[in-house]
Amino acid sequence: MIREGTMSPNALPPVVDADTWRRQLEALRVREKAATRELDAIAAERRRLPMVEMPDYTLEGEDGPVRLADLFDGKRQLIVYNHMWFPGEEWQCSGCTGFTSQFTRLVPGQL
Repeated sequence: MIREGTMSPNALPPVVDADTWRRQLEALRVREKAATRELDAIAAERRRLPMVEMPDYTLEGEDGPVRLADLFDGKRQLIVYNHMWFPGEEWQCSGCTGFTSQFTRLVPGQL
C-alpha cells in the first residue's frame, strides 16, 4: 500500500481524488506565488544596486589608441554580464550561453 504523498516504486505519484488534487495544487500555488514575490523583490533590489565609475581605460584600436568611453557613442552606462564560460571545457552554462547568444545578431542602429 502506498501512503498519500509518497512516490510509487515506478516513480509515479499516487492516484487521489479530484478534491485532494485541487487542495494540493492550491497549496503549491501559494508557495509558488510566495517564491515569485521573493524573486521579484530580489530582482528589484539588484536593479537598485549602486553603480561603479569605471577608470578612464585606453584601448588599442585599428587606428591607434581609443578611450573606452568613446566606444559607446556618448552613452553613460556600461552593463557588464559575468558570463560563466570555461575555455576548453565541453560544458558551458546554458543560461549564460543562451542569454548572450542573442548579442551576435544585434543590428547596428536597432539598440
